[in-house]
Amino acid sequence: MERLKYISLVAELRQIAVARALALLGEKECAEDVAGEVLLRLWERHSYLRDNADEVRHLADTMARNLALDLLRHRRRHPFLRIFYRQGDDDEETGNTPDIPDSFTPQHYVEDKEAGSIVQRAMNQLPYNWRRIVEMREQEDMNFAEIAQVLGTSESSCRGMMSKARQRMLQLINKMAR
Repeated sequence: MERLKYISLVAELRQIAVARALALLGEKECAEDVAGEVLLRLWERHSYLRDNADEVRHLADTMARNLALDLLRHRRRHPFLRIFYRQGDDDEETGNTPDIPDSFTPQHYVEDKEAGSIVQRAMNQLPYNWRRIVEMREQEDMNFAEIAQVLGTSESSCRGMMSKARQRMLQLINKMAR
């Protein structure tokens, strides 16, 4: 596919990817991350794509679905990574505390504490910029535009680094959890 034709489709492809991911994940921020990853992967392959816009739209939809399903699988496989996924606005802002399940036991407490230790060790092994983006995003609750401004880079670059940081964190955590 020609570069200009791909660029003309980007806004539409992004909408398709966000809609599909949002339907599966139910979280706007994660859906945006998935859409960013889809656009990045399509851009990397744009020279191999045919000039058929319908095929590219279908490919974007399929990629978004697969990436969203992968994300859901990772969440199930690694429940202690929930720090990467927002639970909503019912935290400190509204004064509501998240509900603690009735089945929460001392063993769960120890497991959560150990998981937090593993996550922190994995964070320490990330490159500085990746670690900083994760910290700003998750601990300081900054959006990608604010992070880009702080780091003096583009918003899409921040999204890409966040995606790579998450992937690397999963690799490190899998390695440490064994």
